[in-house]
Amino acid sequence: MEPTQKKNFILLMMGFVAAVLVIMYVFSLRSQLQEVKANQRNYEDQIKTLSSVQNTDALEVNLKFLEKFFTYQTTAERYEKIKPLMTDQGYKATHPSGTELPDSEESVKSSMVGLKPFEYQSSKTEAEFFNEFKLSTEFNSVTNTETVIVKTSLIHVEGKGWKVDDVEFIGQLTGRE
Repeated sequence: MEPTQKKNFILLMMGFVAAVLVIMYVFSLRSQLQEVKANQRNYEDQIKTLSSVQNTDALEVNLKFLEKFFTYQTTAERYEKIKPLMTDQGYKATHPSGTELPDSEESVKSSMVGLKPFEYQSSKTEAEFFNEFKLSTEFNSVTNTETVIVKTSLIHVEGKGWKVDDVEFIGQLTGRE
């Protein structure tokens, strides 16, 4: 072999080796990218489950209770609608100052929007929710809207399912849009 042929052969072999190395590197990057995408999907799924309350039976009862308790035309209607969702203790906790039910038929309209429930389930038979929402109440044609936080405690009653066992008005958020 002549020196120029040797030189060309060596350059060709180096080019071939370089091409093989580049191809191997590209395939390695491609497999790493697929792995990163799979991990990203996994993390996104985990974030979704962590950042939102899972659709549990306790959550459904919590949502039904809040909807019926804070969306009503009269106070008598309000208490009639929530009774099936409550334990006796929970039902008494909803009475104003723990006293008897108001006997008034006056029209007080109330509705809630933008519910954000946050769940803490301490056991398989107990769950607590911190519920944030906007509450609009109309009395004598005057409407007031506030952002409120209500804590609900639920227990699982054998043969009856989840029941609201306690309701606590935590407070109002002022200065929030």
